[in-house]
Amino acid sequence: ELDAKTTPALKQKLELLLSQGITGIVIDCAGLTYIASAGIGAINATFKALQEKGGKLVLSGPLSQQVRDTMDLLYLTKRVPVYNSAAEGEQNV
Repeated sequence: ELDAKTTPALKQKLELLLSQGITGIVIDCAGLTYIASAGIGAINATFKALQEKGGKLVLSGPLSQQVRDTMDLLYLTKRVPVYNSAAEGEQNV
C-alpha cells in the first residue's frame, strides 16, 4: 500500500535517486494494492522533477483495478505512461 504512512519512505528514495543524477525511473506497481493521494503526489512531483531535467518516469504493472481507478481519477495515468511489465517500462525510459 502507498498511503500517508508509507509515502515518505518512497519520496525519500525518489529524492535520493534524483540527487544522484538519475534521469530515468521505472516504478514497479505490480504488487501495489492501494494508492492514496499522498502516493500520487510523490509520483507526480518526481515526474515533474525528471521532466525539468529532460528525464523520464514510467510506471509498470499490471495494475490492480483499484490502483488503476485511483490513478485515472487523479489524472496520473494521463501524464505518466503505464506499461504492462517492468521490463517493458525499462525499454521505454
